[in-house]
Amino acid sequence: MEIMELQKAMNLCKTIKWFQPKALAAVFVLSCLFLLCFLASNNSYTFDYVNDWDKIQDDNFTVVDETWLCFSSAKILHRAENLRRGVPKESICRLRVPKSIYYEIDGDIRVDGDSSSIFWINSQGNESLKAKPFPRNCDPMVMKDIKEFSVKSFPHQNESVPQCTSNHSYPAVIFAYGGYTHNFFHDFTDLLIPLFLTAHRYHGEVQFLITNMNPSWVERFGTILKNLTRYEIIDIDKVGHNNIHCYKSMTIGLYAHGEFAIDPLMPPLGYTFANFTDFLRISFSLERHMLRKHDKGAPRKPKLLLITRRWNRKLINFNETATMATDLGFEVILMEGGDEPVDKFAQIVNSCDVIAGVHGSALSYMVFLPQNAVVIQIVPWGRLEGVCWCNFAFTVPKAKLKYLEYQTSLEESTLLSKYPRDHRYIQDPFSVHMEGWFVYSKVYMAEQDVILDLQRFRGTLVEAMEHVKQYQ
Repeated sequence: MEIMELQKAMNLCKTIKWFQPKALAAVFVLSCLFLLCFLASNNSYTFDYVNDWDKIQDDNFTVVDETWLCFSSAKILHRAENLRRGVPKESICRLRVPKSIYYEIDGDIRVDGDSSSIFWINSQGNESLKAKPFPRNCDPMVMKDIKEFSVKSFPHQNESVPQCTSNHSYPAVIFAYGGYTHNFFHDFTDLLIPLFLTAHRYHGEVQFLITNMNPSWVERFGTILKNLTRYEIIDIDKVGHNNIHCYKSMTIGLYAHGEFAIDPLMPPLGYTFANFTDFLRISFSLERHMLRKHDKGAPRKPKLLLITRRWNRKLINFNETATMATDLGFEVILMEGGDEPVDKFAQIVNSCDVIAGVHGSALSYMVFLPQNAVVIQIVPWGRLEGVCWCNFAFTVPKAKLKYLEYQTSLEESTLLSKYPRDHRYIQDPFSVHMEGWFVYSKVYMAEQDVILDLQRFRGTLVEAMEHVKQYQ
């Protein structure tokens, strides 16, 4: 009897949960989103300016507030389409996503690179805000070095508002180079993926204004940038005294959903990681979009790219591993990763069926693989599963690739040659993790190399072979 009463109480609790305010608010917002999508598809909805600047500047307002603020000013669903039909009403949208806070502004916008100021002439006027246009808002250590831009609004032109020297009919995106970029993983997660999310919808009709610009980075990823904008990339810090660039629409900052990730339910809505990798294959004119069965001719050997790494988390016995993979029927390419020209490396990776390597930035080259290819992540010892899963395990399947994982044992780690077995780094990795990123990364990521147990790793390679054989 008591058990039955307890079961009834649990069922009642589950029912009541649906009527909590937060749950109701979430259902209400989602319902409105579907309504907006329907209205958008019929071109029958007019989006209005939001007259609530105080809310825009308040860091404590809720996600629901921010969502409504943006939906009601047409930023998420309609912005690019509205710009093609004519400039929408003056409006500002602030949105916070996991990695960034960014602003989208429409109206009379004037950019003064000398003073890092953006002047916005609108009917409300006489307000201001500050913005740092880099998508690692969750990382204060990085953000403290990012240049801050002031956005100042005025109700009408006056002596405080500079006159335009360069007028542009297309939108602009302002962002910063900085943080951990010039590491291939962070090049993608902090700039290239956010740039794709922010600018792709404009189909090249957008201009990039970069603060703290690194010309070598722009040159290295020129192929990607040229497929996002057809206009000159401006170093906004060096535009010259009194050179005022004027636009009717601007994004300050970049959309960024997470570490090496794209969430189709986050703004700008509907983009997937597979969309991003499709874009890269087109940008680099890569031959293979996906692994396919060939009707004619003898099947070729599956090609394995084995990343050996150069500095830390090196694969010590890579020659023996390559020999074993060759015996299994793979054609093996060995590569350290690092400073190879991106265009050349994209072609090499796209020719491969499997990429394997110890956790690190070089695994990011998986973005150039054809769909249905395999990514093997070798997880170093030391309770690093969480970091490895967050960076690659969740994203690889969303790129329409096969994900395999090999967990190394303590016996496969060179840490045993550096510390005695009774050392706490060996006995209690969890306690080291509790001391924070800088401590545990120094031990388990910077000091450790890997010597694979070939018998154990063989099983992972066999599984990869069986997968790609389906497409031979």
